[in-house]
Amino acid sequence: MERRDYPVSPDEDGTRLDRFIRRHHDGINQGKIEKLLRSGSIRVDGSKAKSSTRLNQGQLVTMPAALAVGTPRPRTEHRPDPAVVSALRDAVIARGKGWIAINKPSGLASQGGAGTVQHVDGALAEAFPGEEPPRLVHRLDRDTSGIMVVATSLAASRELARGFQGHGHQKTYLALVLGVPRPQQGTIDAPLIKAGGKGQEKMVVDYDIGQTARTDFTVLEAMGRSVSLVALSPLTGRTHQLRAHMATLGCPILGDGKYGGSEAFPHDCVTRLCLHAAHLVLEGGEAITAPCPPDLAKIMGFFGVDAAGAIRRTSQPRLFGGGA
Repeated sequence: MERRDYPVSPDEDGTRLDRFIRRHHDGINQGKIEKLLRSGSIRVDGSKAKSSTRLNQGQLVTMPAALAVGTPRPRTEHRPDPAVVSALRDAVIARGKGWIAINKPSGLASQGGAGTVQHVDGALAEAFPGEEPPRLVHRLDRDTSGIMVVATSLAASRELARGFQGHGHQKTYLALVLGVPRPQQGTIDAPLIKAGGKGQEKMVVDYDIGQTARTDFTVLEAMGRSVSLVALSPLTGRTHQLRAHMATLGCPILGDGKYGGSEAFPHDCVTRLCLHAAHLVLEGGEAITAPCPPDLAKIMGFFGVDAAGAIRRTSQPRLFGGGA
């Protein structure tokens, strides 16, 4: 039986397993799900699981590629835009045993969703053909640029996903933020939960029922009191964690209207979310650095920041003091 691995994205963190299954296989009923779980046909990280299991970002749910689920809702197949395929090939910044790292541009979604036709996941097979289909093992928000690691084998996908799930890979982001965080270095420990109606969802801090969310941060450079360059390292993997945490400090990321409103656009030069996944150290010790894309470098330059120098600083040891 052909099987397929489905990585749990940040947006799906905390989702029940049965709901995750229905999200990926339209029309399947609960009885069928329970039967597949009991038989081990559907597994989480290679192990049997119950339908009520809460999933964590980075886990892999293995399911039969085709489930007999009656008459599912029809899907429209969209071939990847050749421009997206070409962009992914040009975005390769590193290769390793069983993986490829790309520098994802801002504005390109990692995976498909409602109204999203073109995305990284849908273009991988054409961009990187091989004996096995390439697989996402984590994701970035559509408007965040930077390092994305793609597995080129099943074994590598499982190993890499475990590292992202267990936070064994060390991730460092660069962000331009409004104001200057006080203190200028520390760890934000603020549990997050999704709130808001459909289409208006956002993460909010809730110390009673929120999920654990921790972020190391350090100010690299302050441009007066108006804008600062901050390095961020997520110690957990909640949806919009970095964006929500910086807003909690009163320093939303520039270009982030969802969490900062109009104040997140202090000048017309801010044309995108100023958040970039700049440096990644895999559990095996391989270090990957993503150059600053031209659109973000231009914004940094307006505020007097040397983009190339900022990227180099993300690889400094003990950047967060005793943190990640």
